[in-house]
Amino acid sequence: MKIGIIGVCNITLDFADRAAKSGHEVLISHNRCSQSLKPIIEKMGNKVKLVTKEKAIKANMIILFIPRQDLKAFFDDLPDMTEKILLHTNNPLFSLEYLESDKDTKSSSEIIASLLPAAHVIKIFNILQPGIFLPESQNQDGNEIFYTGTNTRAKNKVKSFLKTINFSGCDLEDYQLNRC
Repeated sequence: MKIGIIGVCNITLDFADRAAKSGHEVLISHNRCSQSLKPIIEKMGNKVKLVTKEKAIKANMIILFIPRQDLKAFFDDLPDMTEKILLHTNNPLFSLEYLESDKDTKSSSEIIASLLPAAHVIKIFNILQPGIFLPESQNQDGNEIFYTGTNTRAKNKVKSFLKTINFSGCDLEDYQLNRC
């Protein structure tokens, strides 16, 4: 599968490395200091490439790490995103002034979903303590990734993808139904 990553942080680089080692093609786009990423990307092997946003967005599944204040501008010139699966990570903040002036009380995932209504936005988390959500009887190896979204088919694809890169995917909806 072709994975697009837009925006670089620890989790997106971890996803890139794991995906490449699992045989996925990974296309990384980052608008800040992309030249400094070349040595890191080269260490991940020939399955990972530094590309433009336009190339990364064509992948089967897209992992986003975009500053909240850049969301609306980022989505302005995208091609048709119907049925695309977007894994939305946390948004970095580069401007405290933005927070002070931001009158939009929607979450970043809600903003993305409103800008791309035909795409499937899946929010992913890796910062939750597994013990909070997982039963004590379930083995916890530190590779738990939590996710949530509204489209069951998209969530199933995300869970399958996570499994291929050696993450244990836990749908927060399953947790609420005691199935996780």
